Amino acid sequence: MFALFAFVGCFLVVDEDTFPDQYASLSCERTRECSRGYFEAEWDGVMDDCVDDVLDNFDDVPSGCDFDDDEARDCLEKVQAATCGELYEDYPKDCAQVYSCSLGDFF
Repeated sequence: MFALFAFVGCFLVVDEDTFPDQYASLSCERTRECSRGYFEAEWDGVMDDCVDDVLDNFDDVPSGCDFDDDEARDCLEKVQAATCGELYEDYPKDCAQVYSCSLGDFF
């Protein structure tokens, strides 16, 4: 129970610098939890490889995008709280609102 509170507490400070690392770590944890076979097949069970791949996606965010720290916090909280079925069916929509660009949303 303490670990859950400690982990959720990490989301209290979410900004453009911390969000990619927080998102990558949480996304990989949830993938390992909810899609174990995929996680093992894609990254040979190596968490750092998964995190690196997710972080690479942030390199594709076009310059000039606006970052919304409230949406980022909501994204992280909803990914953490979602059941595996909810993640599979409908990844939290808040994650699509974290970056707003003139070309559309990043996620």
